[in-house]
Amino acid sequence: MRAAQFSDGAFTVAEIPDAPALAPAQLRIDVTACGICGSDLSMSKDPCRFVHVAENAGYPLATFDTDRPVVLGHEYAGIVSEVGSAVTDFAVGDRVAGIGLATDTTTGIPKIIGYSNEYHGAFGEHIVVDAFWVRHVPEGLSLEHATLAEPLHVGEMHMQQSGLTPADSALVIGCGTIGLGAIVAAKARGAQLVIASEPSPKRRELAAKMGADIVVDPNEQDPIELWNQMVAEGNTLVGQAGAGILIAYECSGRAGILDTLMHTMPFNSRIQVLAAPFGDETIIPVVGQFRRIAINFGHGPYENAYDITLQRLADGEIDAEAIITGRVGLEGVADAFTALRDPEEHVKILVLP
Repeated sequence: MRAAQFSDGAFTVAEIPDAPALAPAQLRIDVTACGICGSDLSMSKDPCRFVHVAENAGYPLATFDTDRPVVLGHEYAGIVSEVGSAVTDFAVGDRVAGIGLATDTTTGIPKIIGYSNEYHGAFGEHIVVDAFWVRHVPEGLSLEHATLAEPLHVGEMHMQQSGLTPADSALVIGCGTIGLGAIVAAKARGAQLVIASEPSPKRRELAAKMGADIVVDPNEQDPIELWNQMVAEGNTLVGQAGAGILIAYECSGRAGILDTLMHTMPFNSRIQVLAAPFGDETIIPVVGQFRRIAINFGHGPYENAYDITLQRLADGEIDAEAIITGRVGLEGVADAFTALRDPEEHVKILVLP
């Protein structure tokens, strides 16, 4: 098949071997579109570090041989072209999207497609994935827009895990696609107040469009100081602040942000980490203990986060076209990665194989 493969620090378009033969519970999908994820940017910046961190964490889903090419892309949507013998709820021709996981038939270990030398990602003509993680795309929702369910559902998942109640306020830090998903989920779940913090004017505009009550440029105004001031003044937007807490949803992946939040978040607050850097971080653990701050990297139950998000897209509750800021063919993948490293210009770029 034809694909944009990554090797030796560069993307090239080439004819590559097809993905492996289907296991009984797998599907082959012809890719219509696939979004470029922030983790793809991290991997392409330093693949050895990416794999080293995953291996040391005991996380085989994202380990591969960095000396061999990979085809990235796991935010996919497309058309079913082949159905495994044990699959009963999908047929050839179905419009689908889902979570990009495939169980390696040689090891029995699930892999994130794209972070595997054998199970290619969706910056190519087709993929093989486990049917368990695939969903039918609702009628009326375009496949391009359906790709957004994967990154946006991270916000819904973490919103559920954080235990947000209508008495609580949400501070969303970083308004890329993950942060925008957190804003949508916080509003849908009735947060008392949603503050978005983002230095990019384009992304601040999108944060407001997704429903944030207050949007600030952190270079000009500290959002935590703003919240504290509103509480002290009895601002009606905050409501009865004593009945709830401020929960920070860290979506920027910026180095040093955890230490800053531990020192500045209100006592008895929480930090929910949705995006995290691959570099070493320095924190002073006792600061969190002094201030009684809980940090959650993704622990806790959640239910139907992807399905809920896909339905929100289908119902028009999310302005999908506003989030998609670019589309490229396979030949444009390298330039798209370069462009996405500048948050002033883009939010989500789709690859259309």
